[in-house]
Amino acid sequence: MYKHRKDESNLIAKWKLKAGKKHYFHVFLWADQQSFDENTLGNKPGQSRGCVNLAPSIISFKNEVEREIIRPKLGEVHFIKDKWDLEVVAHELCHALIQRIRMINPSAKQIVNQDEDNEEDICYEFGAWVDEIYHLLWSENPNMNWTKNK
Repeated sequence: MYKHRKDESNLIAKWKLKAGKKHYFHVFLWADQQSFDENTLGNKPGQSRGCVNLAPSIISFKNEVEREIIRPKLGEVHFIKDKWDLEVVAHELCHALIQRIRMINPSAKQIVNQDEDNEEDICYEFGAWVDEIYHLLWSENPNMNWTKNK
């Protein structure tokens, strides 16, 4: 679950990360640890550098027929100013990727069995996610202490 009502007064940026054709995650960059802790669920206060809060699916019963309803928003990914790096971005987006596979096609079985181009498609999407979110975070919160390896 994710927190529906947030205090966005210390929110630096919010983006929409596309998943498949019609699904997405919201991505947040919080100004500080306290704002992050107050607007996310399931974290130990003061300890997490990022997190993913997942959206639940809905089970509907009509005429004794069970149907799963998956809303377009699959969840939220949260980061904290000056506390993210490539490892944190990839780690949190891996959680989002698992949710994406859990909720929409292709299924984990299709990916593992290498049906059609499903494995390759998922790998490209994950790579694009990491690239996009890393660059968006860097554009809002560059760390001048980081240097390029020579």
